[in-house]
Amino acid sequence: MMGNTIFNEFNSVKKILHYQDKLSRFLDAGKTLIVTEFDLTNRCNNNCPLCVGVKENGSELTWDEIKMIVEGLRKMDNKGVIISGGGEPLLHPDFIRTLELIKNSGMQIGLNSNGLALDREKALAIAKYCTYFRISLDAGTPEMYKRTHGMPEKSFEKVCENMRLMAEVKKETGSLVSFTAGFLTSKVTSCDMEKFVVLCRDSGVGAAQFRPFTGDETDITEEYKRLKEKYETDDFKVRASLQKYTRFEKGPEKDYRRCHGMFFSTVVTADAKVFACLHHRQEQDFLIGDMRKEGKTFEEVWNSYRKWQVYENIDLSKCPPYCRNDSFNSALEELTGDCIHKEFL
Repeated sequence: MMGNTIFNEFNSVKKILHYQDKLSRFLDAGKTLIVTEFDLTNRCNNNCPLCVGVKENGSELTWDEIKMIVEGLRKMDNKGVIISGGGEPLLHPDFIRTLELIKNSGMQIGLNSNGLALDREKALAIAKYCTYFRISLDAGTPEMYKRTHGMPEKSFEKVCENMRLMAEVKKETGSLVSFTAGFLTSKVTSCDMEKFVVLCRDSGVGAAQFRPFTGDETDITEEYKRLKEKYETDDFKVRASLQKYTRFEKGPEKDYRRCHGMFFSTVVTADAKVFACLHHRQEQDFLIGDMRKEGKTFEEVWNSYRKWQVYENIDLSKCPPYCRNDSFNSALEELTGDCIHKEFL
């Protein structure tokens, strides 16, 4: 069944332009959400030295909060939910029934995990409910795993074991979940790329995926092409966020004036707050609303005037280059900017 699985080509511009109904609502300030990142918990079982999650508090969404938020997303016609962190989502006590709830609400589910807490019960739920499941490994050897995840060799071996487990469950159940492993490239990690690809292939993972670590502009394009040519088969793919690596050539300057992407992609954190951007979790300037503190539903927060205040006042110089919204912000700028002699096509 693995050969029938469709893997993401990472073409975010093509994706955003596909949603003509959402773009129309964007121009009319209507229901715009396409994807929401959902942090179930801030608890984590890894110790990444360069962690981009939220380690300062151990907040966790309650089951009642999860139900309220999912219902709000359903009403807003949100299409996809990325369960991530924050912390490690597999540690949340309601992880499995959260997957079931989201799926039964008509939304697709993507799951990002470090893979350490995976077991057969969770693997079966992932195979049943998720559209994609990515294990963030960021290494091809125990030595590199220690540097990227701050964890000992036994943890690396356990994650590799769990990768094989997930591959077996996917095969047993005939699931079409896109099961991949992720690798953040940087000046430090790039030497492990080939070992990572081989490890993924031998573990039964469907694809090895490369993305640049935020703030690191190490260009791995040529090595990626070599590995793709050498190892890709009908059942195993090598993928990369090429639009980000290509963007390095243009430099960090942005060709858009506003973060239009915040209307289509948002994040709900483990302390029931809604932020305009996953890269700015817990930053006040990006806070759209606090459902727990304000006693508001997700729809009330999302439709509040505060969202427009955030949009109008975001300082793009504080945003990381090549962020998730970067490529379709450029595309959307064409829809919102002035056009000389637009009457004459």
